[in-house]
Amino acid sequence: MTAWQELEIALDVGVDDLAHMILTELPDSLIDRVIEAGIYWVPTLELWKSVSEDNPVNFDIIAVSNLRRFVDAGGKVALGTDYGGYTTRLGIGMPIPEIEMMQDAGMPPMQIIVAATKHAAHVCGLECEVGTLEADKLADILIVNGDPLTDIHALADARLALRSGVVIRQ
Repeated sequence: MTAWQELEIALDVGVDDLAHMILTELPDSLIDRVIEAGIYWVPTLELWKSVSEDNPVNFDIIAVSNLRRFVDAGGKVALGTDYGGYTTRLGIGMPIPEIEMMQDAGMPPMQIIVAATKHAAHVCGLECEVGTLEADKLADILIVNGDPLTDIHALADARLALRSGVVIRQ
């Protein structure tokens, strides 16, 4: 059974979101089904990069290509990694390798930021509490040196971090 056949089964039973990008060419018909169902995809590109570095495979290239096609078709992406869930080396903190690979897949900085905040909150079932700056939500704010819309790496250069309105890093 191929990965995309397994995806068909997942769609048939009504999954809410998908973790890990498919590692064979993703059929357009399945991209369309995922988008029509409003399903968010957490591609975990950094995982596939690490697996590809440790083995004679090109999973990272396939995953980025499939993500590009999914995003170009209007798919919703949430940022997440597999930290602690696999034997590969994944860093703690701002997942810059994942963010860079999302850029490689054609996602502009604002789309990546939305994937890391609003969409990630939705996938975690926390969109009523976090993910956007709105009244009655927890005020988690990251203030960075630089403009992440022109250089996404600015996200890793925090000037100030607030959690629930309290400074946790200065």
